[in-house]
Amino acid sequence: MKALQLLDISVAPDLHELTQHGTPVFPCAGYDEDPGKYLVGNIPWHWHEEIEVILALEGETRVLCGETEFLLHPGEVVFVNSNVLHKLKRGRKDFPCRINSLLFTPEFVSGFPQSMIQQRYIAPLIRCSALSEVLLQPAVPWQAEAISHFRNAFSAFISDRYGYEIVVQIELMQMLLAILENLQDRVCESPLMQNKDATRIKQMLGFIHEHYAEPLTVSQISAASVISESECYRCFRKVLDTSPIDYLLQYRIRAAAGLLSGTDRSISDICFATGFNSPSYFAKVFRQELLISPRKYRATYQASSKEDSNIYSIRNA
Repeated sequence: MKALQLLDISVAPDLHELTQHGTPVFPCAGYDEDPGKYLVGNIPWHWHEEIEVILALEGETRVLCGETEFLLHPGEVVFVNSNVLHKLKRGRKDFPCRINSLLFTPEFVSGFPQSMIQQRYIAPLIRCSALSEVLLQPAVPWQAEAISHFRNAFSAFISDRYGYEIVVQIELMQMLLAILENLQDRVCESPLMQNKDATRIKQMLGFIHEHYAEPLTVSQISAASVISESECYRCFRKVLDTSPIDYLLQYRIRAAAGLLSGTDRSISDICFATGFNSPSYFAKVFRQELLISPRKYRATYQASSKEDSNIYSIRNA
C-alpha cells in the first residue's frame, strides 16, 4: 500500500475529522508527510475515533494533544489515543520535517466485538484519560521495543508482500502490548471523561467554524459555551495557547488559503467571503501568518500541486 501525503483535512464543526482512514475491511491507513505542506503550514486541530501513532523521521515535529505538547526529534514516537484533540506542525516553521503515521480503529487490534482482548485491554485503553497521549523515546528499552514494532508495522503497510495485512495487525498489537505492560498502573477502569476545557473549546471552535465569515466578537464566541469572556480567554490560552480572535483570524486565513488554491475566485472576493472587510488588512494578516502574499501563495501552491500530483495522493476536502 502507498503512504499518503495530504494537503488538507476536512473537519465537522466539533473538529471531528470527516475522512475515513483505510477501508471497512482493512481500517488502517498510513501517511508519509510533512505537516508544513498543509494549506496553512500545519495539520489543524481535529480528533477521530482511530488511534494514531506518529514517528518523527526528519527535522522536528511539534505535536499538541489538548494541553500537552511534544517536540518530536527523529526516532521518537507519539501515541495519540482515540477521540483525543490534537494538532501537528513543524518544530520550526521554515525547516521541513517528515513523519510516518498509522491510523487504525480500535477494532483493528481487538478482534471480534466483545472479545477478551477488546474487553480486558483495548476498551480500558481507549477509555483511559491518563493515556490520552504517550511519548515513546528510543533511549528507554521498552519504549525502543514499542517503536521497533511500529516501524515493522509501517514497513509492512507500504510493502506489497504477501500477508502484509497480518504483519501490520500483529506488529501494532505487539506495540500496544509493550505500552500496556509497562503502563498498566495508569490504565483506569473509569470511562474517559472529556476535559471540561476541551469540551468548551470544541463548542466554541464549532461556533467559529460555522460563522467565521460573519463579524464575530469574543462575547459571541464565549456565549457558544455559556461562559464569560474572561473564561473564554483563559480556556483558549490554556488548551490552544492562543486567543479567541487570533484563532478566528487563523481559521479565516486557512479558509482563504483553501479558496486561493482550489478556485479561480478573485482575491478581493475571497477576502470578503472569509470574514475580512478590507483587502489590505486581509493581505497583511495573510502575509503575517504564511510569510507570503495571497497572490504569491496562489501561484506557488498551484505550481506545487501540479508537481506533487504525480507523487502524492491528496485527500478531498
